[in-house]
Amino acid sequence: MSLLDLPRPMTPSNSLALRCHDTISKMVTAFSVQDIDTIISLFADGATYCDVRGGGQRGGEYHGKPAIQQAFVRQFRLMGRHTYESSTIVANEQTAFASWTLVLQNTDGSAAAKFEGADHFELDGDAQVVLKKAWLKGQSRLARKILSRNPLQVLRYPAYAMS
Repeated sequence: MSLLDLPRPMTPSNSLALRCHDTISKMVTAFSVQDIDTIISLFADGATYCDVRGGGQRGGEYHGKPAIQQAFVRQFRLMGRHTYESSTIVANEQTAFASWTLVLQNTDGSAAAKFEGADHFELDGDAQVVLKKAWLKGQSRLARKILSRNPLQVLRYPAYAMS
């Protein structure tokens, strides 16, 4: 098999697919700067978020914008300074995938540690996120980093931080 025979990545080919791609691009950008208002505005009212942490089959599940917002605010507090880089987004009219690298930052802005992850999104006809499922490599290493970087926040959210 030659490189020419390999499947090509999906690229948005119509207006809904382009809007879905734009929604996820905005979400990745908003996560990079912890812009909770923009993140939540991209979710549909009855959306579901499946976290990388938690005991359920799909991790911790949060339903509706208020619960999703609380989950992300908690994550941002636990992680401290961080950003995302190297994102790749693939989208069609109802499904999108984003791969990214989470970068925990030192107080001077330099990288302290990096973790690869991915999200699967389902979107509605208005290009709003109705389902976000997250995956992250190195969760136990991340938990140790969070504990050493931000112990007071870990004490505030011990069940989540140590799940």
